[in-house]
Amino acid sequence: VLLFATILFSCNPDNPDDTTVKKVSIMGDSYSTFEDWSNIDAEGNPNDYIVYYPHMDDTDVTSVDKTWWYMLCQKPEFELEISNSYSGSVVSNTHYGGVDVTDTDLSFMHRVGKNSYGVDYNGDPDIILVFGGTNDCWAGVELGDYVYDNWTYADLRCFRPAFSKLLASLQELYPDATVYTITNGDNGFPGLTKSYAKSIEKVSRHYGVTNIVVKDIETTDGHPTYSGMQSICEQVYEVVK
Repeated sequence: VLLFATILFSCNPDNPDDTTVKKVSIMGDSYSTFEDWSNIDAEGNPNDYIVYYPHMDDTDVTSVDKTWWYMLCQKPEFELEISNSYSGSVVSNTHYGGVDVTDTDLSFMHRVGKNSYGVDYNGDPDIILVFGGTNDCWAGVELGDYVYDNWTYADLRCFRPAFSKLLASLQELYPDATVYTITNGDNGFPGLTKSYAKSIEKVSRHYGVTNIVVKDIETTDGHPTYSGMQSICEQVYEVVK
């Protein structure tokens, strides 16, 4: 009886000594950036990523502890591995104005595996949170067909096959990590249109990835305020905890 009671106590989620801390990597765009955090790699080398926060005059996200991902990683279950986030980046290989960003860090697909320093873009994570698609949607990138293998150059200029390749690559290269996708609403600007949101849901389901749709996010100029960041954090936490 004593042994049984001891086992029950040791598995108690309310026991802080029993908390298993998981390393979290963020794959994101401007929503997940912050100066001196998103423009360094997992070993502290500088990179050329453009960041949105805290430079914009209209934002109240003035310190890193006001970002959704930093707040999430202050929870006792998590710690930040890396914020692999680039302002303006797209999941596909098509940027604003139809510019081809194949094999550049502006494409989410390129930010998987090793970077130019030989350091893994996502470090050594237990959890990868993919929060993208907003710029693809805003840029009017063609959705394309649902393609789950043998992707062509033309396929990857479209959103659906590019998102598919991204998830397939993450699962192949980080087999011990749990991947989640985060969808920026489903009602149009400043979030995603329903067709984009449904595309993320369908592709995620194909790969057995849990998709988190965050809604009612307060924004200014299309980007989360501090209140919006708090809301994103709590909605994501409710799923990943």
